[in-house]
Amino acid sequence: MRPAEDFAPSELVGKRVAFRDDAGHAACWHQQMGLRRGVVARPARTLAQKAEMVQAEGTPMPQEWAEFEEVPRVWVKTEPCPALPRGCETAVELTCLLVLETSDEGRFA
Repeated sequence: MRPAEDFAPSELVGKRVAFRDDAGHAACWHQQMGLRRGVVARPARTLAQKAEMVQAEGTPMPQEWAEFEEVPRVWVKTEPCPALPRGCETAVELTCLLVLETSDEGRFA
């Protein structure tokens, strides 16, 4: 397994990932829901990209967006888990993910 931060978000598309489950991620939504693995669907828009889109539509950028730190995220299609039996698609910070290699597949079954 390799940390997802070793990759550009666009390089992660189509890769299988595992959600980190160490103590440092105990407060993360993904761990609280019991998400284990998934596949990266696409890079998530940054707040700067969202602001451009909103402003192009003639709406001012929400003030609270200026307070958020720009953190790279990707959209992950997750495998089913007890809390989400059909899985879900969620935007996840790269720091929450590990990229699985073929040899890692059975590790999280």
